[in-house]
Amino acid sequence: MLKKKGFTLVEMIVVIAIIGVLAAFLVPSLLGYVRKARRTADIAAAKEIHNNVNQIITEDRLIEWKSSSSGGASVFTHAMESFYSKQGSSYKKIIKGENAYYNKIDNDGNPYTLIPVAVLDTNGSGKWVNIDQEQQPFVYQLNAQMENSKGNVNVPAKYEPKNSEDTLNRWFLCYRGDNPSEIEIWIGCKQGKKTNYSGQGKPMYRVYPDPTY
Repeated sequence: MLKKKGFTLVEMIVVIAIIGVLAAFLVPSLLGYVRKARRTADIAAAKEIHNNVNQIITEDRLIEWKSSSSGGASVFTHAMESFYSKQGSSYKKIIKGENAYYNKIDNDGNPYTLIPVAVLDTNGSGKWVNIDQEQQPFVYQLNAQMENSKGNVNVPAKYEPKNSEDTLNRWFLCYRGDNPSEIEIWIGCKQGKKTNYSGQGKPMYRVYPDPTY
């Protein structure tokens, strides 16, 4: 009767070594693929936000809302007028350069001021929140257009840059102060592992258009 021959110790060591070499090549590639897929998903999500914003501005509907400055009475405001309002206190401070979080550099190296309109936490349990009261009508329309069956606006952020200074947990809907027609979607942080940022938080990376991360 023939005796079954198993693997020798040397053969097992060789097999383990080969598996180790293959893993050293494949694991980084797999992780890189996962990171790339997450980044692509975030860009697609930001583009969807951008498309919704453009649609509302293009339609420029007359929106009814209750303004505290009018004693809670109903007033009517066009969506575009609300989006580009220059009456709010936050807008005035940013334009004066009093909030360094919104001083940015474009891809050509030119400085510009980023004007925020609304923010949205990435946890999926909330809605867009307007920066200034005058932007409330536009944001009301944006929430109505993007909310799910539970009444929330769920736009998760999946990608985390390796060099990120903090956790990315808030979307920023903005436009350029020097060219208001250029609407930009940024990702940033309000409360992170390292810092709790003042005001509405800090936009850190442009996601759409022309991602900077």
